[in-house]
Amino acid sequence: MTGPERAVSSARSALRALLAGEALVAEDVGPAFVGAAELLADAALARRVREQGAAVVVAREPSPTLLRALRERPPALLVIAGAELPAGVTTRTLGPAAQVIVEGGELVIVAPDREALGGLRAAFQAAGAAPRLSLSPAPAWLPEWLMAPELAGCRTAGMVPAHSLHAGWARWARAAGTRQVVVPLGVEAPRVDHPRHPSLGPAAAAHALERLTGPVFPSPGVLALLLNAQSMSSGTGPSEHVDEGMSEETSAATALWRQARRALPLQGDERGMEAPHPGLPAGAPTDAFLAQRALLRRERAEGLARAAADEPAPTIDAAALARAEEVLRSAGQALSEHESKVVLRGFGIEVTRQAVAGSASGAAQFAEQIGFPVVLKAVSPDLRRKQELGAVVLDLTTSAAVRRAYATIVANVEERAPTAHLDGVLVAEQIGEGLEIHCGAVALQTGETALFGRALSGAQEVVLRLSPLDPAEAMLFAQAIVAGVPLRRKDDPGLRELAGLFLRLDALVRHFGAASADSEGRLELVDLSPVRLCAGPRGYVTLDARIVQRAHLEGL
Repeated sequence: MTGPERAVSSARSALRALLAGEALVAEDVGPAFVGAAELLADAALARRVREQGAAVVVAREPSPTLLRALRERPPALLVIAGAELPAGVTTRTLGPAAQVIVEGGELVIVAPDREALGGLRAAFQAAGAAPRLSLSPAPAWLPEWLMAPELAGCRTAGMVPAHSLHAGWARWARAAGTRQVVVPLGVEAPRVDHPRHPSLGPAAAAHALERLTGPVFPSPGVLALLLNAQSMSSGTGPSEHVDEGMSEETSAATALWRQARRALPLQGDERGMEAPHPGLPAGAPTDAFLAQRALLRRERAEGLARAAADEPAPTIDAAALARAEEVLRSAGQALSEHESKVVLRGFGIEVTRQAVAGSASGAAQFAEQIGFPVVLKAVSPDLRRKQELGAVVLDLTTSAAVRRAYATIVANVEERAPTAHLDGVLVAEQIGEGLEIHCGAVALQTGETALFGRALSGAQEVVLRLSPLDPAEAMLFAQAIVAGVPLRRKDDPGLRELAGLFLRLDALVRHFGAASADSEGRLELVDLSPVRLCAGPRGYVTLDARIVQRAHLEGL
């Protein structure tokens, strides 16, 4: 049995013991633990652990005697109800200030602290949900419990802080589907330009938890509504019409709703937010308003996923793939823009038609073959801010203009970056206007790979998805990226083209290394910035690209 397998086995043995009432609990724990268990004085508890061992031990502040016993025979789980975690204990621990409540229902509730756990329990019980297991603080290893047979059929709800999130939460969220309403707390913006950055794993988990609803306001009332709400389909949805004879209570609720739409226009202007949904309680208008938007997004997301489920996998041309493999083998760690686009083209990803010229006349000849207008860029692994250095020239419409631009770029590089090695000048087609997307793939600390994307329109946040993707997940990914764009042009393509791009990008990632927790991929970073969505059969075109792979000395 491998190390991870032993850890999962130990975690599940602790869960079984906890649910079966076999935990050993110190007498001074009090209400921090509620459920069937054996209560023992500190000395008796230490003796039992030393002589017989235990799967679960619950203590407030373990005495030195008990600590020695716990070090000699570590339990599968140690729950600490006191203010500090004991030093030198290597077993899995829940705490400090832990609270565990075991009951007979079908809901798992998780919270960052006892106060939040109390609020969540009150809200869910008021909504008619019966808890099975409630615990705080939210542990990083909880997905191992949630995927255990002992909790099969249970729904999960609550809040998890960023420091407890990791890629394992993303895998659980995909398997759990709509049964979960878990809100991530305090997640920082992911550094997608830095492979293996600590911010990537928590962000990938957070976005997986939100993939159906979008970000959810962390209110117990909102979570209770999301957990138990009925269909938000158009047949049962809100009506903007207001009868003159409506009750005073209904009139007041409608007035509050209209004010909420004015105060939160981006949320209130979404389709379906015209008036309160009749299936949501009128007595909590704030929670209902915040929950309705998430419920509408969830229903639309589920519809998109169902429609995309039967989409065929993308086809890859064998000759183009062989060329991509050859380029990666012969390239260094950081591929040039031209090399990167050859690799992308190998997986059917649309890139600009382009060629690398070594002379002004060659650049003009390539431009005539590609078709005007074109853009010229310096090709050099030593140049990052090419535009600032004058190494990029746009809107070239004649051969003479291309020759002049070529000379200008060479002169600017020689003057402003004299140590840079110039490999030539890239001649590429210039694409018309359209919505721009920054997307790609980045390695996580675990060796897994996450795809990322964001719309370059306004202050949109980056969205991550753990590889591998299926067609339904790719469609949800695309929808999450464009959901925050307030205005889109009529000629922008639908989500299908963007989802197709992500499936091909995912195929690239998987081909050059399995994206799993057990093996590391070959690619560290694939950065497409920007991809421009455009009308026509192509649907989108990658304007610029950069691929970074692991060093060949690492076994490529």
